Amino acid sequence: MKKIKNLLSIFVIITSFTFVSCENEPVDASLLSNTNSNSSGGGSTGGGNATPSNDYWPTAINNTWTLQQNGTNLAPMKIVATETIGGNLYYKFAQQSANGATNNNYLRKSGGSYFLRTSDTSLNISGLTGTQTGFEFTVLKDNIAVNATWSGSYTQTTTYTGIPAITQSTDYTGTILAKDVTETINGVTYNNVIKLNIHQETTSTGSLSIVNTEYWFAKNVGIIKSKTYAGSGIYTSILVSYTLF
Repeated sequence: MKKIKNLLSIFVIITSFTFVSCENEPVDASLLSNTNSNSSGGGSTGGGNATPSNDYWPTAINNTWTLQQNGTNLAPMKIVATETIGGNLYYKFAQQSANGATNNNYLRKSGGSYFLRTSDTSLNISGLTGTQTGFEFTVLKDNIAVNATWSGSYTQTTTYTGIPAITQSTDYTGTILAKDVTETINGVTYNNVIKLNIHQETTSTGSLSIVNTEYWFAKNVGIIKSKTYAGSGIYTSILVSYTLF
């Protein structure tokens, strides 16, 4: 059974099969530097009192979220820099690397919409080197009503040295399932939570892959839980610690 290795993979690489594996990797200790964690799941305020962002994914350099899947901590999501791309301001996460695949991921917010972007990915898998093109999609809209939806599409091309390029196209639809609800995660109660589902259909070389992921975002905290249904697998991740600056 394949397991999703980190939360950013769940967010932005769920349809790229080169990013999942049969084993869990240990947490990269370097990603935890300068982070004050609260093991009970509540937020700590490293470097002074955190200022509430009044949104559902606080963005500041060194903000970090650590989630757990099946008792194993996933690679932390840590904001390490800002970068302007196409005239828009993005918050850059610590680089992700797993199974011979390495890329950068970014978050942008505008008018109640939250956009996740992944860079082109460098691949070095079983001696094969190549590149997979990046993409961007809308992971959350915090200003629409329950049952309201949004949709989009993106295309990726994977090229290995000496092998014809592989193209896959993904259509996705997001749906708000609940707003302003209370959720208890890992023994901690969070208020003002938005729950949503993203349905993805990916077509590649005549085959169709369908993935559904439910996300829970808490106001002024960020992601607190995700549950992904991919093939016969179900992958649940829960927040175990976070740091806001």
